[in-house]
Amino acid sequence: MPVYYRRSILGRVLAVLVAIPVIAYLAKLTYEWITPFLPLVGGAILIIVFYWLTLRRRY
Repeated sequence: MPVYYRRSILGRVLAVLVAIPVIAYLAKLTYEWITPFLPLVGGAILIIVFYWLTLRRRY
C-alpha cells in the first residue's frame, strides 16, 4: 500500500510565490517575441481571405 507525501501549506505558498514572477517573465518574453510578427500574420490572413473570395467568385 503506497504512502502519499502531503506538502505543507508553507511549501505550497512558497511555490505559488516563486511561480508568479516566473510566469510573468515568460509572458513578457513571449509578448516581446510575438508582437513584431503580428502585422505579418494579419497581412497573411487578409491575403488568404481575399484570394479565397476571388477564387470563389471566378468559378
